[in-house]
Amino acid sequence: MTRFVKVADVSDFAVKKSKRVTIENVDIALFAVGEEFHAVQNDCPHQHFSALHEGILHKREITCPMHGWTFDLATGKATVGGGRLKTYAVKLVGNEIHIEAPSGEPDWAKA
Repeated sequence: MTRFVKVADVSDFAVKKSKRVTIENVDIALFAVGEEFHAVQNDCPHQHFSALHEGILHKREITCPMHGWTFDLATGKATVGGGRLKTYAVKLVGNEIHIEAPSGEPDWAKA
């Protein structure tokens, strides 16, 4: 069963188009691309640099600020470099942005 966690409000992206969030000790980068939001793992698979949220956003791609590897935010697939980013489902609930929890398990299932 997929579980979603509120991480931000749409208004948080009025100026800056990216945000770092942590769910269950997992570092996630959240990006606003037009009217859409995309969430991916925050570390680049190249050298595990954990700052993709500070990368260069161009349309639907993020470029790692460390060595320039670039990834499609919708698929996680590398367009420059190699590897793939883990992607997380995002849904809007009114003005709230919710991201799929990494475990996907509801809290009650972990007990």
